[in-house]
Amino acid sequence: MKNRNMIFDFTQCYPKRKEPGLEWHDCSAIGGSRLYCSRDAEEKIKALIAPAGVSGIHFIDSGDYHYISKIMTDFIKEPFTLVLIDHHTDMQDASLGGDILSCGNWAKKVLQENPYLQKLVLIGQEKKMLDKLQSGARQQETDGKLVEISYEELKNGKAQEKIKELPDEVPVYISIDKDVLDEKYAVTNWDQGKMSMGMLEQILKTLVTEYDVIGVDICGMYPEENSLPEYLRAERVNIRSDEELYRFLQKNLFCWASHK
Repeated sequence: MKNRNMIFDFTQCYPKRKEPGLEWHDCSAIGGSRLYCSRDAEEKIKALIAPAGVSGIHFIDSGDYHYISKIMTDFIKEPFTLVLIDHHTDMQDASLGGDILSCGNWAKKVLQENPYLQKLVLIGQEKKMLDKLQSGARQQETDGKLVEISYEELKNGKAQEKIKELPDEVPVYISIDKDVLDEKYAVTNWDQGKMSMGMLEQILKTLVTEYDVIGVDICGMYPEENSLPEYLRAERVNIRSDEELYRFLQKNLFCWASHK
């Protein structure tokens, strides 16, 4: 299937200029979509994804909309590995007394509900955060599908071998939240990690050279409702990083795909 690169712009945080091969979708009229995703919002988002599926590079606004990654992976109808590069695990229990999809629980819902998921790989969280996932309950709930690669393992060089141990016979879907990056490279409305852009690109290069990557999404913008000076600074930093990631993925993802 042809790659379809898209922007899902809920908060008007992306420049309106047209990048070659990048579709911009105004999603500001989709109600019931911030932090939590209503049934109506989910159907409207699915309608945007459905014509081309998950193939390509997708920008999905701030981390408040990271649950779109769950909707994306619902379209994958073959065994796959989900790689989540994020400062958070996004594996909270459902809140608000129900089963509603949210930016905080979407990864756990993929793990528990998607029959095609082979592995969920968490990359970039601090070890102390991963330790909060109760080990006993984790193994019981995840059936051995969860792989954890902490930020500390990335720094000490142990991560590359763990990445290469993933099943190579199944394709990979990559989801990136820029809150994993140091504030030099991204400014988000969530607490952030300390990863450099160079470290993130090295992880991505390993993934695209070792595995068949079927799609990528990127979130981590800064909502305009915050103070104007802070928003303008965040916009400059985030757009620069998005452009770099887009160029990097365009070059490496599609270059390697043509040689496989």
